[in-house]
Amino acid sequence: MTKPASNILIVEDEKLLNWSMVKSLSKLGFEVHPVFNGVEAMHQVQQARFDIVLLDYQLPDLDGLEVARRIRQAHPGVAIVLVTAFQLSELDVTPGLIDAYLNKPVDLGELHRALLDLPGVEVRA
Repeated sequence: MTKPASNILIVEDEKLLNWSMVKSLSKLGFEVHPVFNGVEAMHQVQQARFDIVLLDYQLPDLDGLEVARRIRQAHPGVAIVLVTAFQLSELDVTPGLIDAYLNKPVDLGELHRALLDLPGVEVRA
């Protein structure tokens, strides 16, 4: 059985969705670190290296796109997956800012496939 070796930061203020993603991705072998707002996310990316950031668009403190800009500036190689109830066409997303986009409600199977399709996601036996 193969196991993803990627380190993921989940930035999601909805506690149940955050918990669901943590539980599901942990079962797949990802190392998962949950936070609930943009300030916590920025603190975490200063403290640790992440391969992937799952980022909610509507956070209680910072706009998800602003968090994405800051992360992209500090760590250009990290894969950023935006998760939102909005359609991508409704958002002012700069080209190259995000690597993937998922609509809420999040389908965990679709989430798994999207993560495994990201460039740079390592898989080990």
